[in-house]
Amino acid sequence: MVIKIDNDKDIIKFKKRIPLYRTFIFRFTKFKLNKDNKELNEIITALNIKKRKNRITYIYQTLCQKLDNYYQNKNMCEFIDGKCLAQRLSKSDKINGCCRICKYQTNGLCPTKNLACKLFYCDAVYKKHKVITYKDLDLFKCFSPLQRFMVKSDFFTSEKDVINDLYLGIFIATIRVSFRFIKTLIRHRKNI
Repeated sequence: MVIKIDNDKDIIKFKKRIPLYRTFIFRFTKFKLNKDNKELNEIITALNIKKRKNRITYIYQTLCQKLDNYYQNKNMCEFIDGKCLAQRLSKSDKINGCCRICKYQTNGLCPTKNLACKLFYCDAVYKKHKVITYKDLDLFKCFSPLQRFMVKSDFFTSEKDVINDLYLGIFIATIRVSFRFIKTLIRHRKNI
């Protein structure tokens, strides 16, 4: 199926139809653009990946890479001497911002790729910097509504676990996320 993109209205119309294009009706459809459009190529690639786990992995890793590229060499939380912007403004007494209970956090850096964590910023950062939100990521619409909800709420989790949660579905993922959350809280209580 050739997607005709000739102007901005066509792009808007295509983006609104992404949830429709990812349904069973278009399962065996190969999507193409009538002309090259860098903004939409990632979405077309995702729609053309028909194996569910491969599509989930592609979308997740592409979004993480896009965020990493945008935030590269930017200190959005403005860490100075181990204190973030909110701590220096005396709005938070927590250590290292939201990463205080993350088992992956080391020296203010995150070695795992987690979209929920990458897109979380406190109000102090939102007021001071231009940050990317879920609404800014058109490729994010290639996830189902349940998958989008899961990605938004799966903090402090490795990329592998998030992708498995998205693949397994909401019921099993809810159990897995709850178990990991309880484990994290117990570990955090022991360290206090």
